[in-house]
Amino acid sequence: MARAGFWYVRVMEVMNLAELEELARGRLPQFAWDYFASGANDELTLRRNVLAYREIALHYRVMVDVSTRVLDTQLLGQTVRMPVLVAPTAFHRLAHPEGERASVQGAGDAGTVFILSTLSNTRVEDVVAATSGPVWFQLYVYKDRGATRNLV
Repeated sequence: MARAGFWYVRVMEVMNLAELEELARGRLPQFAWDYFASGANDELTLRRNVLAYREIALHYRVMVDVSTRVLDTQLLGQTVRMPVLVAPTAFHRLAHPEGERASVQGAGDAGTVFILSTLSNTRVEDVVAATSGPVWFQLYVYKDRGATRNLV
């Protein structure tokens, strides 16, 4: 089971991303769902990403020994246990009271990278203190370079 708050879900309860999305839609407040499900401006990139994902074909193999599976990979000099990263998304506290701290704990438990958004609800120091894995930071470069420098 997941450890974070009201997101307790048995592993086999969700079989694909569509089911996970419906689970989230049913559990999040409407304003939070609207925020997370939306995209910037005219949502063109959001629509293209959905279409591109639908084009990915997973090919299964039969009569292959899968008793030992290794998903480990190297990513910018760091070993991660699976080739999936947690993308930088803002305002995790809309979904959970622990916000990015809960998300970074999940990424650390999974052995992968958590990318902290510039628009996090949680201080960088608090996120890093809560993790057992690598944390990267998405940096928006503001017109006010002094503000960007202070953030770094």
